[in-house]
Amino acid sequence: MHAVVWFKRDLRWHDHAAWHAALESGFPIVLLFVVEPELITHPSYSHRHWWFQFESIRVIQRQFSHLELKINVLQGSLTQILEDLLLDLGPFTLFSHEETGIGVTFERDKAVKQFVKSHDLSWREFPQFAVQRGRRDRTGWDADWDLFMNQKQLEVNVESGTYVRISSELRQQYKVRLNPQINPDDFQVPGRVQGLQILHSFVQERYKKYSRSISKPLDSQHYCSRLSPYLAWGNLSLREVVQFVAIGYRKTKNPNFQAALSRLHWHCHFIQKLESDPAMEFVNQNKAYNTIRTELNEAYFALFTQGNTGFPLIDACIRCLKETGYLNFRMRAMLVSFWTHHLFQPWQPLAVWMAALFLDFEPGIHFAQFQMQAGTVGYHTIRIYNPVKQAEEHDPEAVFIKKWVPELAQLPNHFAREPWTMTAMEEMFYQFQNGADYPNRMIDLENAARRARDVLHTIKASSAAKGLAAEIRKIHVK
Repeated sequence: MHAVVWFKRDLRWHDHAAWHAALESGFPIVLLFVVEPELITHPSYSHRHWWFQFESIRVIQRQFSHLELKINVLQGSLTQILEDLLLDLGPFTLFSHEETGIGVTFERDKAVKQFVKSHDLSWREFPQFAVQRGRRDRTGWDADWDLFMNQKQLEVNVESGTYVRISSELRQQYKVRLNPQINPDDFQVPGRVQGLQILHSFVQERYKKYSRSISKPLDSQHYCSRLSPYLAWGNLSLREVVQFVAIGYRKTKNPNFQAALSRLHWHCHFIQKLESDPAMEFVNQNKAYNTIRTELNEAYFALFTQGNTGFPLIDACIRCLKETGYLNFRMRAMLVSFWTHHLFQPWQPLAVWMAALFLDFEPGIHFAQFQMQAGTVGYHTIRIYNPVKQAEEHDPEAVFIKKWVPELAQLPNHFAREPWTMTAMEEMFYQFQNGADYPNRMIDLENAARRARDVLHTIKASSAAKGLAAEIRKIHVK
């Protein structure tokens, strides 16, 4: 008998329940990571995601280079690989963490469940976060979150295991052909070692400016925790992060730590939404909104995704996200608001496009937040972010705008935020021409916001929307 530890979004060695249980079984261990064709071709996944995962695996193997330890990275259908492993190894127990992922991973997990059942094998799954399978309401959910986060972290005695490599024939048959092409200089460094450094720097120093910086597109890059990719791909366990931040709060009583802990709690809250309602990835939670924003304007999509909307903060955010894989929460919300409210476009195409860009793509948070910002849930406040006002409040010196929209770099700050307010004489003075040096605005902001507000509030006030919102709340609100 062997133990197969199947890595997914849990690329670490500490506080790893599946690896810990495999070691306790006493069986020889096969470490497995599969590059699945369904994910390679999925529009929500991109080369930056695979690069982060591959590099995270290399960090694990460097950490234990003195052992006979090798994570078998294979490319192919997971169930077919498991079938061939069964022939190669004989009976095995599969160990893994639960995954609240996208639709194709949900279907893949059902196929794996059927595989182990049909071959009389065992599959032991463990919660990755304080997210619970099969839960249909939030009764007692907060207490369960506290219980999970306060449990002792698992010390995985990696060196106590006996590790087995699969046959060279299988390694060749399922050889990884994917070679992610990116510029790594623009992204956060993958792996547990770097994740721990980022965690320590936040708790020791950077937390001091957390709350005042969290909404600012430039300052947030330095003073937010910047832990999201290490949580999304499992370089760090959420439990160790929560406990480490909690220690910081107990020592200092600084409210910035409380704010960070609150957001770590919301992390699981939103993933639980997708776990309870997987259709959230594809369709409006509240079907009363199905009659609006049904068709994609391809011209709008092209201008938006190129960062050529004519609204400087919008364009700066798009260009920054494309280059770095990161954007703070408020700017993410603003982009979704502008797309779904001002441009009045369906949220689904943008959700897929942005998922591929976010280095920290976490499906549960991503799709739940998209629906909340798009106003398709039915009980949240409808927020229509004004990108001009956001620039005035969070980038008053236009430093972020001028960095990512260099066409505006020579303009005074107020014109860099609102270039369309320049007179013809001012354009001549600054040797700048709207529509030539920088795109004209796609839309009239005020009129577009008024139209969206009227339509959305009318639907939200309808008996159909209210009834559906009440049903949604029963599932997702404590």
